[in-house]
Amino acid sequence: MAFENSPSLKEFEDGIPQKLSDPSARRKRIRTLVLLLVVLLLFFVAVSFAQSDTSALLAGKGSLSGQALDDSGQPFQGYIFVLGTDIEAETNAEGDFFVDDVPAGTQTLILANEYAGYEFPVVVAAGETVDIGEIQFISTAVPEE
Repeated sequence: MAFENSPSLKEFEDGIPQKLSDPSARRKRIRTLVLLLVVLLLFFVAVSFAQSDTSALLAGKGSLSGQALDDSGQPFQGYIFVLGTDIEAETNAEGDFFVDDVPAGTQTLILANEYAGYEFPVVVAAGETVDIGEIQFISTAVPEE
């Protein structure tokens, strides 16, 4: 046993203690605490990175924005879907929409209401928001029952 690891005389003032202090136990606690802090720091860095534009670029995902209009040029309130994915969104009262986390490349955007949907081909750039401008929903006659 090294001199610096040997017990002090204070530990033996009241006789031989039942359990001698272990100097390595304190070092183990400090190492465990430091390791826990490093893991926690890495977790927060990973979460921050996952929410960054760089993450979207590396994952090959982008965003789409635009405005949906009906056949008379008025704002269209409907649903937006990306074909072949679980991605969906709704237009707001002004017909504006924003769709995030769309896989990069050529995609098919579907503008729909309760009865019909129309497909629009779009090209999504990784890490960017592509403004596709105005897209028009052309209404069709609903068969009478």
